[in-house]
Parts: sequence; C-alpha cells; structure tokens
Amino acid sequence: MKTSSASFKLSLGLFSLLAFNGSAQEAADRHFEQEIRPLLIAHCLECHGSEKQKGGLRLDSREALLSGGESGNAFNQEDPSSSLLLKAIRYEDLEMPPKAPLEARQIEQLEKWILAGAPWSREVQLIREERDKISDKDREWWAFQPVGSPKLPPSQSNGSSQNPIDQFVLAKLKEHQIEAAPEAKPGVLLRRAYFTLLGLPPNAEETEQFETDPRPDKWARLVERLLADPRYGEHWTRYWLDLVRYSDSDGWNQDAFRPHIWRYRDYVINAFNADKPYPDFVKEQLAGDEVPEDNPEALTATGFLRLGIYEYNQRDARGHWNDIMNETTDVAGDVFLGMSMACARCHDHKFDPVLQKDYFKLRSFFEPLIWRDDLKVATQTEHQEHANKMAIWKQATKSIQDQIDALLKPYYDKKWVFTVDKFPLDIQACFNKPVEERSSLEHQMAYLVSRQFLEEGGGPLKNMTKEDKATHEALKKELVAFDHLKPPPLPSLMAASDFEGSLSPTIIPDDPQGEPISPGFLTVLSSEESSLSLPQTARGSGRRTALAAWIGSDDNPLTPRVMVNRIWQQHFGEGLVRTPNDFGHNGERPSHPELLDWLTRRFIDSGWQMKALHRLILNSATWKQSSENPRAEAFQKIDPNDTLLWRFQVRRLRAEQIRDAMLSASGELEQRIGGPSRNEDEPSRALYMKQFRNRNDTFLHAFDLGGGLKSVAVRNTTTTPTQSLIMINGDYAIGRARSMAKRLTQEIDDSAPALVREAIRRTWGRNPTPAELERSLAFLEHPDSVPSINQDRLTDFCHVLFNSNEFLYLD
Repeated sequence: MKTSSASFKLSLGLFSLLAFNGSAQEAADRHFEQEIRPLLIAHCLECHGSEKQKGGLRLDSREALLSGGESGNAFNQEDPSSSLLLKAIRYEDLEMPPKAPLEARQIEQLEKWILAGAPWSREVQLIREERDKISDKDREWWAFQPVGSPKLPPSQSNGSSQNPIDQFVLAKLKEHQIEAAPEAKPGVLLRRAYFTLLGLPPNAEETEQFETDPRPDKWARLVERLLADPRYGEHWTRYWLDLVRYSDSDGWNQDAFRPHIWRYRDYVINAFNADKPYPDFVKEQLAGDEVPEDNPEALTATGFLRLGIYEYNQRDARGHWNDIMNETTDVAGDVFLGMSMACARCHDHKFDPVLQKDYFKLRSFFEPLIWRDDLKVATQTEHQEHANKMAIWKQATKSIQDQIDALLKPYYDKKWVFTVDKFPLDIQACFNKPVEERSSLEHQMAYLVSRQFLEEGGGPLKNMTKEDKATHEALKKELVAFDHLKPPPLPSLMAASDFEGSLSPTIIPDDPQGEPISPGFLTVLSSEESSLSLPQTARGSGRRTALAAWIGSDDNPLTPRVMVNRIWQQHFGEGLVRTPNDFGHNGERPSHPELLDWLTRRFIDSGWQMKALHRLILNSATWKQSSENPRAEAFQKIDPNDTLLWRFQVRRLRAEQIRDAMLSASGELEQRIGGPSRNEDEPSRALYMKQFRNRNDTFLHAFDLGGGLKSVAVRNTTTTPTQSLIMINGDYAIGRARSMAKRLTQEIDDSAPALVREAIRRTWGRNPTPAELERSLAFLEHPDSVPSINQDRLTDFCHVLFNSNEFLYLD
C-alpha cells in the first residue's frame, strides 16, 4: 500500500483536526491497543526494546521512535510515507523483522498506523513496571474502595413500616422530590414472592393458606416458609447456571452430550438450599479437589472447571487448551469479581487498571489444571469397599479377562495408532511420554488425545473378523455368570484437579523474554508488601485454594459487592449496579452507593449467607411497592430510567417460569428435585431439561434462554412475533391448555362459575372480578353445569389465560 505525499498530508490534516474529537481519539487509541501494541511487542521489542537496541533503535515509546537510530529517523513526521520503518516492514531497503516478513494483514495495520502519524495511546511506553502503571487515581475507583459502613439516613415518616433498605431508598427519593408507590395488594405480593423465590406460582392450597392466616406476622412467616422450600434452591440455581455458562453439551459446534455434568447442577441446588456461606461456595467450585476433608460434594463442585468449550475432534490440541485456559480465566473474572478480564489478554486493559500481567497472574492459578473423568462421587470408605468387591470379581474372572484382553489388544493398538497419528508431532510426543516425565500441559495434551480415542465413532472393534467377534461374544457370556460378584459402578462425575508432577509455566504469548508469570492477584487491589501464600494442602498445588481465599476474603471489595448486587438484581429486575458483570469504567456506577455498601457490610458481617439478604429485601416496603404509582407521569420525567426505586418494575417472566407455570396450572408439573438431565417432553422443571448450546428447546429459546456459551448476567428481553406464534399456535402451549381443561373438569364438579374462578386463580393468582366472571361464562356459552361445558371451548379459555399479560408478567 503506497500513498502520495500530497494525499497523506490531507489525511494527516484531517486526522489532526479529528484528534480533538473524543470519538476519533478513542478510535485511534483502540487501533493502537488492539493492533499495533501487540505487533510491536511480538515482533520488534526483542531487538529494539529496553534491554537491546540493535542499530541504536528503540521502539517501546513514541519518543524513542522519533529519536531514531544509527540509520536515521525511523519515522518521518513531515512525510510519514517515506519513513524507514515503513520501508523496513515492506522489505524494500531494510528487512524487518529479519527472520521472516510480517503477514500481509500485519503490514497493512502498521502501514495504516504509520501513515496516520504513528499516534500513540495514553501510555508512554509499551512495557513498564506494574507499580508505574497503576496510579493512585486508579485505586480511587469506587469498586476498588474498601467496603464501608454507611450510617442509616434519618427515618422518613410516611406511615409505612421501614427497614434499613427503605431508609436509604426514601432518603434518595426525598432528594428528588419523588414519593414511593403504595404497597401492592396481598394477592400480587403473594404471587411476586413465589415467583421471586421459587420461580413458580402458588397453588390453590398455598393461596388459601396465606389468605386465611390471621396472624399479624403472616408475611414474615411466608418468607421463611419459601426460603425453606427445596424449590428455592432450584430457582436460584438457574441464575447461577447462566453466570457460569452451564450446558449439558460440550462445544461450539459439536453438541456432544455430557452425561454426568448434572451433578454440578445438583451441587448448586443443594448449596443454595443449605444457605452455604458464599466464600465456601466459591472455594468448592474453584478448588473442591484440594479440600483436605473426605468430601465428595466439594469434588463435585469442581464441575465449574469443566463447563468450558470442548471439541473432541480438535487437532490443534495446544491452541484448544490455550482457549480453554483463557476462557476459564475470563469466566472467573466475570462471575466472582465482576471485572471483564478478557480485554487484558493481549495488552493492558484500555479502560480499567487491569494489566496484561494481571490477566496471566490470574490464569497462572489454573495452569496446573487437568481434567478428570476417572474420579467418583464416593467417600474413601466407599472407595475401599468397592475396590474389595472388585478384587474378588477380578480374581474370579481373571482367566476370561486375560483371554478378552489378548483378543482385543491388536484392535485397540491399531485404533490408538490411527488416533494419535492425526495429531501434530509435538502432541504425539506428549502422548508417548511416560506420565511421570510429563509436565501438566503435556499431560493435558495426552488427555485430549485419549478423549478423541474414546469419543470417535465406530470404536476399535468395528473391524473385527467374524471369528474374533464370535469368540468375543462367547467370552462375554461367560463373564455374565460372575455378575453376582461384581459391585455396581460408583457414580461418575466431571471433575478437575492439579497435575501431580511438573507444573507448566504461564508465559505471556509473544513475550520476547518469555518470563514465567507466577500466580498473583490484581495489582490495583494488592499492596507491594502483599505476597501469595500457598496453603499446605494434602492435595494439589494449593494455587486455586489461595485464589479462592483471596476472592472470598472479607477484605476483597469486589466479591461481596458483586454478589449482593446479583441478589438485588433478581429481586428488582435491575441491580443497584446495572452492569452486574462489569464493575469497571465501562460499567455503570451504583444508583444507591451507600445502600450497596450497607447491604454488603451486612452480608459480610452475617457470614456471607444469602437467605439473610433475601429476608431483608422481601420484608422491605421498597420491594412491596405496587407497580402503579399515582404520580408516575411526573416522576418519570425526573427519573426516566426508573433507577430511584419509586415503584416496582413490571417484568415478563423468564422462559423457564413461563413453561413451568403452565405445567403447574395444568397439574402436570413433576416435583422431583435433582437427578440426570431430562428430555424436553418430560414434565419436569425446565431447570432439568437437557440444555444444548446449539440445539436449544424451541419454546425456551424463543423467550431468551441463556445459550451456555458465555457468562450471562443479564438475559436479553426481546418481544418478537415468534413468541406470540409459539404461545398462540405452538403445540406446547395448546397441549398444556388441553391438560388444564381436562383436569379442571375432573376436579371441579359443582358449578361453572367455580370452574372459572379456579382456572383464573391457577393462572393469574387471584379471583376474577364480576365482569371477568361474566365474560368468561359468556365465552363458555353460559353452561348450566361443568359437565355441559364444551371441552374444546374450555381448552380455548385456558389457552387465552396463558396468553394474557397477567399470566406472562410479574407486577
């Protein structure tokens, strides 16, 4: 690409003019950070950096670039098109880099940068010491400040009972001359509480129990009962699974089923129901394999480390594992710290004080990780008992097993050669190296080869001769006679642990020095005196245990704020910070910073237990507000984004809630907690349906189900014609309406009005008004009794109720 001096001067003039425009400057900075900085670090600084200056030239700052070297100025400010640097990368007079030319795209990016005047980003140098990169101003960002203990604002005398949440909210409303909405009706609050805590509507019996309870503290009693309900853990698990990108399938494109990952899902259900302290919840997911106790539940929690993308037929094993490690690092930052770490993978974060070295310090905690499919959900005692029984079976069948092994060995050997030969030579070398001589990375490479052997179709025995097949079948029949000695297999799971041998180093890609990066914490949250202390655990390197301890520390300002905000978000539809996965500069600041810190301090001081926070929120007047405020039009002008909490935000039920509510109304919902994932046609809660990354259930996917490919803190909420068509014409909605109609006629036998009342109570959570009752009976053609009602007409009536706003929305 060549540009005349005249045309370039025009471009330079335009660039200079646009440089005063913030968006143009940001675009130039972004181009430098994303394209130029990585190129200079990868291809130039080894010979032209701080440690070595070939030809007297340095390229680690703009000042150095302008100073030039022994051959003269590398960059010509008057006429950039004649710059020596440009000629060098084009291999015209000089040839840089000397070993091999840059790729065409890389040359194009550098040409674009040079011809634009070689604009440098706000950093002066490409590589500096960490202490010089994080300023006091960086550390002053609100999310990095220690969690405070704000004083409660004065109580506002508005006649309503208040808890501390109300005092903060009402004080903010008073500042803006806004009044809170009145309390919602009891029936509305009952339905809201059920959907908020359980994800399901109350049934007729539960509604009756609440309405007839004469005790003045019946609301507090209701909240306690719902928090103790096992369905609470099911519902709140769904939010967590969105965050950790849970899926029952493996990869980007190839949706291989994961038959044992459901155990991780059940671990989360049990953790929420047990109100497990959040630091323990974090520790078990990050390092459950390292806990010294004999704890199969903690080992099951490491399923979190297996939720990433895996493609069994990927030949680029190194690149594939690198992607897995990066994604694990990214999700850990998103979920636990509320910080987008991925932007620091290639260079220092453009907007937040997160260094590239910080990214790889975090990744270093996970570097020794190996995936394990051989571990079982069992205590040491259970393992020993199983091993003793297996030893008896093996001894009894040794002769038969030896014959089978001898028969199959040639076929297995051939298949192993066929599988291993598909990989690059360096990966084959990893596989062929003895386990005790491998590094952790080499062992993981060997694992990826082995997984391909196991998962490729056909199996090693597909080419057996007829004679060998007959022999094999006969030997297997002989084994059957000893089945009474063979114990059932121990439950399998998807887990992870650290490699027991040599641990591979973490190195920043294209780092000229190749300096190993040790595990460490975010520089902006660490002092120069702070150091990493690895625990002396009985298992593993202790790295992830140390990471979990730092994340779950009372002194970490991010972790508790992030989790408190997530809980608030699910109760109110929006978090106090509306960007729950981004507490950095690209996210929003908290709408009520004092309230967020007060709740966070309360959360920490109460042992990091989530049910206490639910209890506090649901007993607040703020949460009990009606969605209708008499002065909404005026207040909307003052607070158009509804951030000040002067009414309850109406919101559509989530995909799973819509599906499960229809099953509940029709009486088909199966209340079976936990267990293997199920097919979509089974009447279990949607939580238990097999969730594939590329083959999503049509109904749930239409209503914005999380995809399982990335951490989702806020689901999209779309309104599309497809949703209406699925609800009006879809087989699922019609099928539930038909089942509901049939059940109503079986259970209600006294009168048509009673049937209508029950139908509306099951779907809307309240009794119909006289006008609604009249219109409903008219639709059913004024039947005299239930038996005289046309069943198709009743099905249509139930179908209409499912399609109403009162059913689909929560107010």
